[in-house]
Amino acid sequence: MELIEIVDKDGNFTGQIMDKEEAHDKNLLHNEVAVFIINDKKQVLLQKRSDNKRFNPNKWALCAGHVDAKESLESAALREIKEELGIDITTNDLKPFAKREFTIRDSNSHITYFYYTKSNLNEKDFIIQKEELSEVKWFDIDNVIDMIKSKNDLIVFKEERLSLFEQLKDI
Repeated sequence: MELIEIVDKDGNFTGQIMDKEEAHDKNLLHNEVAVFIINDKKQVLLQKRSDNKRFNPNKWALCAGHVDAKESLESAALREIKEELGIDITTNDLKPFAKREFTIRDSNSHITYFYYTKSNLNEKDFIIQKEELSEVKWFDIDNVIDMIKSKNDLIVFKEERLSLFEQLKDI
């Protein structure tokens, strides 16, 4: 059971803590983190979500996840990187990126807080969490932008994330 905190429309903790799946079923607003991992070649590491994922199975996405109850945003980002990719980074390596993003829809409404970090590891050097991912791959940022513009359904990103990838090119 993964316990998460329910937040209000401003991101403030409401006092409710519940199982992640129950929060999804009730469509209650909660916090998530997403980390852009970039290298010196202007590439971003994307991970292919496993086929057993409730949302967006078999699609390329960022390293991301829920913020556990009583966990800071930064700790959640570091934990997700360690769990999903098998790498250790410090809070000094993790940089806040962009404004938080509100996703309000019929299910899985959440607030995403973005970060970025740098890594020049080869794809084979990541130790992926098989329950969550099937593979990782470095993508040229421009190619991801083109995929978003062409509405490629192999990735989770929609046009509202286009500006984030554009900003990545300047890091």
